[in-house]
Amino acid sequence: MTATLDSDRARSLTPEEEQRLVAGDTEKDSRGRAVVRRWLPTVVTVAIAPLLIGLWLLARELDLVHPILLPEFTDAINALREVVTADGFTMHLNRTLSEIGLGFLLGGVVGLALGIGLSSFPTLRRAYFPLLAGFEAIPGIVLAPVVITWLGFGLSGKVVQGAIACFFPVFVTTLVGLSMVSENELKLMRIMKASSWTVMRELRIRSALPAIFGGLKIAITMATIGAIVSEFVGSDAGLGYLLLRYKAGYDTSAMFALIFIFGVIGVLSFLLLEFLERKIVFWRKPS
Repeated sequence: MTATLDSDRARSLTPEEEQRLVAGDTEKDSRGRAVVRRWLPTVVTVAIAPLLIGLWLLARELDLVHPILLPEFTDAINALREVVTADGFTMHLNRTLSEIGLGFLLGGVVGLALGIGLSSFPTLRRAYFPLLAGFEAIPGIVLAPVVITWLGFGLSGKVVQGAIACFFPVFVTTLVGLSMVSENELKLMRIMKASSWTVMRELRIRSALPAIFGGLKIAITMATIGAIVSEFVGSDAGLGYLLLRYKAGYDTSAMFALIFIFGVIGVLSFLLLEFLERKIVFWRKPS
């Protein structure tokens, strides 16, 4: 009886009503897929943490790794609490964050300026790009002793080392992004008699912003690595300096706590750039 009523109701719908029903179902499906696309990466990321912890606990339960190399998970948690609350930790943390932030700022500005400058002069680009690529190929651990010898064990040497580590990704992505403008857009700007600076500011740089932010996300990671490696080579403060102190005392639990802090710094820096990209490059659909 119910099936008969539903069949009669379906036959009584007009074409317009059927279209509205189909459109409503399609809209619901689209909203559902959008929710899945938005939250699935977060769910997967969060799910990795218990998986890694489970592997850690399993390795210790089966005694697959010596305790000196891999401490108990609870010992690492307790060490994290002790490290964070220890005297002087805030000073070391601020020192490392200053090195990363200033190094990233300096390297980003230099990379952006070089990218814009060399994109405007193809001859200079062909001349200097191989030299910059060769300089980038030199390992940071090799340059760090030289930089520290020149600038000392203080903040300036670490900032320069972080800038050296992170300028090249910004430079390359800026150079590539500025060349991704279509010929039709350039012709339109020429028809409007726009100056070279107007074309660069209003067209090329705006079109290159997604690529530039991609380079900045790589650069913030490289700045973190550069600053910490520089602290390993020689420093008087910082989280890398603190890690070497714990290493000298074979305090593996405290070392893992600091490694976790390094990871948190990297994740928060990346998320900050993601937020800025959404605010600045607002016309771009999230991938």
